[in-house]
Parts: sequence; structure tokens; C-alpha cells
Amino acid sequence: MYIDCHAHVFFTPIPTERIDDDIIGGIPTPTIGFINEMISNARKKGVNHIVGVISNPKDFPRYQEQMELENIIHVIGISRNNAPQDQSQLISLLQKEIEGKIPHGIGEIGLDYLYGFDNLNENEKTTLKKQQQELFRKQIEIAKEIDKPIVVHAGYGVDKDIVDIIKQEQAQDVGGQIHGYMSKKELVSELLHMGFYFSFGYLHTREEKLKKIIELTPLERILTETDSPYHLMESPKKFILPEDVVSISKEIAGLKEVNLEVLTNQVMRNARELFRF
Repeated sequence: MYIDCHAHVFFTPIPTERIDDDIIGGIPTPTIGFINEMISNARKKGVNHIVGVISNPKDFPRYQEQMELENIIHVIGISRNNAPQDQSQLISLLQKEIEGKIPHGIGEIGLDYLYGFDNLNENEKTTLKKQQQELFRKQIEIAKEIDKPIVVHAGYGVDKDIVDIIKQEQAQDVGGQIHGYMSKKELVSELLHMGFYFSFGYLHTREEKLKKIIELTPLERILTETDSPYHLMESPKKFILPEDVVSISKEIAGLKEVNLEVLTNQVMRNARELFRF
């Protein structure tokens, strides 16, 4: 029995520039028909649970709709991409959704100092970093108020700031999932020591430096994810979907040199312990 510990079940449309003639299979569309088919196809392959992450405030109206789906673990938060917007208004929108239905976690939240920084001067970069950090702190506070774990996007160039903010805000009190960790391996042990889980997907099984992070992480702290449907699989070239957590799990089991069933059973225990479902 598999679990995809990070997927965007309800998602904004895929940008047209990412769709070309080389892609095989269906193009993900955020219609209820496609979403139901996506979940059904995953279940046919043994993916019985999906952590559905809604992190774009534009998708908040679909949070209640997601609640009606079976075996979906609900996570809602505000992405670092929205940090330059009116944060007071965004936080109010988030709190309104949470009042309607408490989620299993707050996320994905966090930092990323790569995307959107290309054309900024140094002052603008500093401002954007501070905005991301402020939004991160505010949502850790919300997670602590409702006693739910955080799902952390730990993007490029943020290692020290991620750890510093987690410590300063005492986020280890609620724990969480380090999603799609792509940075230096030096701080992995520190985050593990604080009780955080690391979630690995397709790219982690492809890049040598990311494989090292899998090797460093004990089974008791591993989660599996797809981060679907925004990412592309190289061969065959297709959009990654929750069903692909099966092949990802097989590769992680190989890297950890354990039986696949041992890995999937442990991942399910880890997910249940973290998200309390």
C-alpha cells in the first residue's frame, strides 16, 4: 500500500509553455473529471492515500471540495510565491478556510531564493527574502495554534534560514515534512534531530547529490512524494502523477537497500504519525 505524501490534487492550470509535442499521455487539467480519474488511476496501482496540498490562495475555494474526496490527507497554506502580496489579507483567507475545517497540516510554506530572483537588484532580493521569511513565520504560528505539522518547501539557497527560523519559532514543537529538499546535505542531520521527516520524489532518485540525502535519512524519517502534476518525467516524457509514487518508491527502496514492502510499510507509518490520520 503506497502513499503519495505531497501532491497538488486541486491545482492551477499547467503553463502552456511547458506543454509541447514530445509529452505523452494526458495533460493535467484542474477539472473534477480529471482529478477523479487521476485519483482512480493511482488507487488501481495501490496508492490508497494522497496528501493533497493547496498552497495557492486562488485555489482556496476548492479546499472544501477536496474535503469530500476519500483517503485524501488535507494540507493548506500559502506558498512563498505569494509573499509580495498583502500578507494580512492572505492570512485572513487562510484562517477562514481553517475555521471551516481543520487540516492535517499547514503547507506548503517555506523559502526559495532562486525562482523569481533573476531580474532583481540586490535591494529587491533582500526585500523579497524578508517577505518570504515573514510569511513563513506567520504560518508556523498558525500551525502551532492549531497543533498541526508544517509542510516546508526548502528550496535553493535557503538552508541556514530555514533551520534558523524553525528554531526561532520553535516549529519542532509541531514537527513537519521537509518537502523536496534540494540544498546542501550538511543541515539534514540537524533537521532530523529536530524530528522532521524528509520527503523524496522523482528528482531525488536521479541526481547524485540528492541521492546522498536519501542515503543519510533513516527509514523512520522517510516519506515518498510526487509533487504532481507540475513536474515532468524524463523518460517517457510525461507529467508526473500520484500513481508514479510506485516507481519512485521502488527506486528509493533500491537506494536504501531494503525490501519494497519494508519501505512502503514504514513510509505509511511515518505518514500516519506525522499527519495523524
